[in-house]
Amino acid sequence: MTLCNVLPWIQTAHQEGYAIAALNANTLEQMQSVVLAAQAENAPVIIQVSHRALQYVGSGSTVLGLQYMAAMGKVAAASVDVPVSLHLDHADENEVLQAIALGFTSVMFDGDDLPFAENVATTKRLCAIAHSVGVCMEAEIGEVPKPDGAAYDPAAIDLTTPDDAEQFVAATGIDTLAIALGSVHGLKDKSVALDLERLQAIRKRVDLPLVLHGSSGVNDADIAQGIKLGLAKVNIATQLSKAFTGAVREVLAADNDLVDPRKYLGPGRTAQIEVVCERLRFVGASGKA
Repeated sequence: MTLCNVLPWIQTAHQEGYAIAALNANTLEQMQSVVLAAQAENAPVIIQVSHRALQYVGSGSTVLGLQYMAAMGKVAAASVDVPVSLHLDHADENEVLQAIALGFTSVMFDGDDLPFAENVATTKRLCAIAHSVGVCMEAEIGEVPKPDGAAYDPAAIDLTTPDDAEQFVAATGIDTLAIALGSVHGLKDKSVALDLERLQAIRKRVDLPLVLHGSSGVNDADIAQGIKLGLAKVNIATQLSKAFTGAVREVLAADNDLVDPRKYLGPGRTAQIEVVCERLRFVGASGKA
């Protein structure tokens, strides 16, 4: 299939109480693992690309990274017959516009560092552009920290308020809203609990598919309950890389003379396929394509 706008599947998930998985890809092998698992599970899926992935793939150039990822995403989608969307995560205004022009079917503008009014104005403008060409638009209110190994204070996280969520959605026209419920990007262990009461309060004010960032560090019981309460898109990154890297380490540890990258990247891809399949089943997307 060609890349598609996954919003209809997200909206169906929102209505029926399951979620669509957005799975980060930093390499060709990771992108392949996403679509191969989606095909195996007959599930709609989102290939998710971060700002840092763009920098890596583009050797420091986000423009080149966008070009690489757009091209690979189109080939990956064409290799399977389930719905595949290519999503740019946590992007600035220029990156959003470039991604739309290159054929990404979903984008997220991250205006978290902007004053509220400026965030609203920029998001609204980009949303109109995205909708004019059939692209799904996501934005965020609140803070999902990116500690990068540094200590962080859970009590200091700027969680999403129902008032801000309601006002932001009404003013911007976005399709999906990422909210901060206590999750943190990049955690390797599932140790975080979500503020589910806050989620319920937001849901009462916002009838829009909600997005969970940083799910790899959240305990599965809370993710499952969060999906029942309105989380219709669940982002997964570190959990995938952990499986991929673990398999690579195992192969290299068993053979000090190994130099062929295919012989360790292949097992990494296989290990990640297994985790993606499990996550697609977990969020309830299996069999929904």
